[in-house]
Parts: sequence; structure tokens; C-alpha cells
Amino acid sequence: MFKRMFVILMVLALVAPAFAQTTIRLAGWPGNPTEESAMKEMVDNFNAKNSDIKVVWEPSPGDHMQAMKTRLAGGTAADLFYLDVFLFEEFAKTGALLPLDAYLKDFPLNDYSLPLREAFTYNARLYGLAKDFSTLSVIYNKELFRKAGVREPKAGWTWNDFRTTALALKAKAINPTILEADFNRWIPFVNAFGGRVVDERLSIALSEKKAMAGLSFAANLVLKDKVAMRASDVGSGWEGEAFGQEKVAMIMSGPWSVSFVRDNYPNVYKNIGVVEMPKSEKPATMIYTVAWVVNKQTKDRAAALKVLKYLVSEGQEIFVKKAGVLGSSAAIAAKDTDPLKVPFYKGAAYGSAWRVRTPSGLFSRANDEIGSRLQDVYAGKITIDQAVKQISDNYESWVE
Repeated sequence: MFKRMFVILMVLALVAPAFAQTTIRLAGWPGNPTEESAMKEMVDNFNAKNSDIKVVWEPSPGDHMQAMKTRLAGGTAADLFYLDVFLFEEFAKTGALLPLDAYLKDFPLNDYSLPLREAFTYNARLYGLAKDFSTLSVIYNKELFRKAGVREPKAGWTWNDFRTTALALKAKAINPTILEADFNRWIPFVNAFGGRVVDERLSIALSEKKAMAGLSFAANLVLKDKVAMRASDVGSGWEGEAFGQEKVAMIMSGPWSVSFVRDNYPNVYKNIGVVEMPKSEKPATMIYTVAWVVNKQTKDRAAALKVLKYLVSEGQEIFVKKAGVLGSSAAIAAKDTDPLKVPFYKGAAYGSAWRVRTPSGLFSRANDEIGSRLQDVYAGKITIDQAVKQISDNYESWVE
């Protein structure tokens, strides 16, 4: 009897691993209902096709990135998680992320544009794959343009064309556009006018002639021409809402605003037009993106990498279709037939990722301080020249 029981136990011990299931935890910030529905479909689809791995989505309550810092330090972080490009370098420097290069030999990395690859590269190592991305374009209301008798913007237009258009709308008592006092929304002006945010030594370069030309142009739209305002100035919570409520004729925004208007203001959505951002010396836009990264402490790298490859391929296709974002993979982008997304996709070729490199890898405080100066410019407390001087004088202490 004992011998028979021993044999049974041995057989079970050998068979059990074949039925063992690895759990891979995913973490990120909770999205809107449309995004959460897409995430559920992605997870359910993977779990239905894979019996050896179970994927669990664990959205972070509150500040996701702070939660990841705390959990990584405590050894309790998810196997894969969202990492915003804005904070990428700060995380990469800690050594908490798994370098992916050696594991992606058979993965079509060239399907990702160079800016999207560089966005998550640190010290020549790739640490993340963009789960999707967005760029800025000008979204405009065709009906408001028609009523004002103002010609609609066309591809290839310049910032001077933008200003002329905005002044024509203002002359017909139509609020032209939104420009928030967020630094990332002023960077396209810097870049379009041939400037740069930092120089080769990673010192702030906003006081350089071309950068100042772009910043001054933006400030004049706000203070001199009075054609650009904040969403709060027209009684709205944010630019997409202001556009949906027809309180402005144009917004410089991403595809998230298009899907927001589609879902909440269908009558306005019927009249949407989208055109690439204006150019000056060169075209410029922002690239906002979030990567899936792998926690270096994951207990099963093979399973985590299998899930990663799914999330940025079949999973990404689901998310792009349902959530209205842009496919970071060229293969997936090629299947996206929404004509309103075309200008956003074009921006990927020349856009700048929302990531400012610093010697320390830290930029959050500097971003807050720069934004505070831009708010003061809006309020007429300081000029753009004074703001840039304050930024230049204090920048090194902000990025320590």
C-alpha cells in the first residue's frame, strides 16, 4: 500500500508542473471607461489563448508612478507596468528595469519609429516598448470656420498662417484657440523656430536666439494678439471639453480629444477637421507615449516577455481600435484606417518625445517650476524674457 501511494505521489509530482500556471501582473493608471474596456478585452483574449500563463490587470489607485517607485523598492511591483516617457530616465537609472535588447532578437523593432525607440533607450539599451502613442495636431471645427467665413487650415501651413487664421476668427467674435501654460505645449514653438530645450551638455538652452523666437511668438499669441487662452478662461475644464462645447474653434491637442468629442459631442464630431501642427523653420510636434516595461525582479522572465510581446502586437491592435490611440507598431498603424488620425501619425516622423534629458535623470521639479513661470506670463506678472531668465538662472538647482 505504501509503495503504491509513493508511486502515485511521484507521478503527481512529475505531472503537476505541466499544469502549473504562472501569474503575470500588469499595472498602470486606470483609464476612462473606453480604455478600461479595451484593457479587459486584451487581458481576456490572452488568457483565453494561454493556459500556462494568467494575466491580471491591477490598475494603480492614485499616483501610479509613485506607487511603482514604492513597490519596486519593496519588491512587490507588478511584472510589467506602464512607464511614462516623461519619467523614463529617472526609472532607468535605478536599475529596476529589465534591458530588453537581448530578448527581442526576433521582434520587429524597426516597426517602431526612431523617436519611439529612442524615447525608451538609456545608455544604448532599450528598456521599454511603446504601448501606443499620441502626437499634437490642430483640431478644428469646420462649421465655426464656415460661419466665420474663414478659410480652413491646410497641410503645410506655418505659424504665421496660424496667427492670421486666429486673428480672423477673433474678428468674427469666435475664440480662436487654447494654449495652456504647460511647458510641453510650448516646446513645439521652440523646436519649430529652430531652437532647443537643452544643449549638448544638458544645460538649459531656452535663452538661445531661436528658442526665444519660438517662446516669444507663443507669448504674443496670448498677451499681444489675445487669440490663445486657457480652457479655464472660457469656463471649461480642459481643451477637449472647450472644443466640444464649441467655445473655441481650434485646439492643439491629441487623438484623445477626437475620441472624447466623438463619445460626448457627436454633433460637433461631425464637423471635425484635423491638420498637422504649423511649422516655421521646420515642422515640430510632441510625442506622448507610455511604454510597457518589465520589472527586473519578475520571477518568470520568459512568461513576462511572452506577455510583453502580446501586449505590443495583438493586444495593441485591440487597444488602438477601441481606445482611439495611435499604433506604435507600423504594422498595426497600417491597419488603422481612421482618416482623422493621419495627421497625428505623420507627426511621429519629426516629433520630439516628451522627455527632457538631464544629468540626474530628474526633470519633474523643473517642469513644475517652468510651468509656474508660464502661468506668471499669462497673468502679466512677468514677461517671457523675464521668465526665461529666471528659468536659466535656477535650472541647475531644479534638476539636481
